[in-house]
Amino acid sequence: MLELHLLTVVLNIVNVLVFFAIIRAFLWKPIMGVMEKRQQMIDDDLNAAKEQNEQAAKLKADYEEALSEAKSEAEEIIEKARKSSSAEHDAAVAKTQEETAKMIAEAKASIEVERSKAMKSVQAEIAGIAMAAAQKVVGNNLDEDANKKYLDEFLNEAGGK
Repeated sequence: MLELHLLTVVLNIVNVLVFFAIIRAFLWKPIMGVMEKRQQMIDDDLNAAKEQNEQAAKLKADYEEALSEAKSEAEEIIEKARKSSSAEHDAAVAKTQEETAKMIAEAKASIEVERSKAMKSVQAEIAGIAMAAAQKVVGNNLDEDANKKYLDEFLNEAGGK
């Protein structure tokens, strides 16, 4: 049957060890070198991807901040425009009210002047009519002082009523 020879076993062990050393020297080290290079490349790609994600997150945050600032500036501009518009409207209304009040005051003054002129004109006509009536009633012309006295009395009575 099978016999076990010590020499064959030792030679087989030596052959396996030599074969292992040759494989290790020519095959294992280059494969491990390629594996290490590939692992390093994967690590570098992961680090680059992480950095790009961080940069993208930073850019996104910057963009959102700029957008927020733009919105707040737009709101400020709109609020300033509203206030300016409101102030201009109020000023225009105040100016219009002032001009209206001035026109009303001028109209009242003009009416008062015209009324005064009309009153003087009416008084002069009434005085003339009164003098004519007095001359016809009395039949003669009184002196100038008496005429003025009667005229003033008449105008006071007529103006009072």
